[in-house]
Amino acid sequence: MENQYIYVEEIRELTVANGTTGSISDEKTESDGTEVVGFVIFHDALTANPSMVNASVEQNGVSISKMQHIDNYRSREAGYDKGFKPCKPFDSGQRIRWEVRSVSNFTSEFKAQLIIVKRKKC
Repeated sequence: MENQYIYVEEIRELTVANGTTGSISDEKTESDGTEVVGFVIFHDALTANPSMVNASVEQNGVSISKMQHIDNYRSREAGYDKGFKPCKPFDSGQRIRWEVRSVSNFTSEFKAQLIIVKRKKC
């Protein structure tokens, strides 16, 4: 029988202040017996910056998703198990550092959410 999983999520908020080029969030995920399997980033608007807005994700200091356009982390409008940006699975309870960055200053406050997608065997 194929492994059956239930997906759960954890949410991290990030705000980039007006007049700055980015922000970083660095905290542990909940240690709940799940595996982190991917990410989705939602944001309020790219109009807050005239340049390209990028994001990256690290786990315990190791890059698991290199700096790239923030919309590459968007929901794929697919089923939940296919709609996120996947990563090599790792146990929950690890530090996640995610960063939003641009080469020019943001012209207004920019808000984003990192949705950490985790799975647990049923």
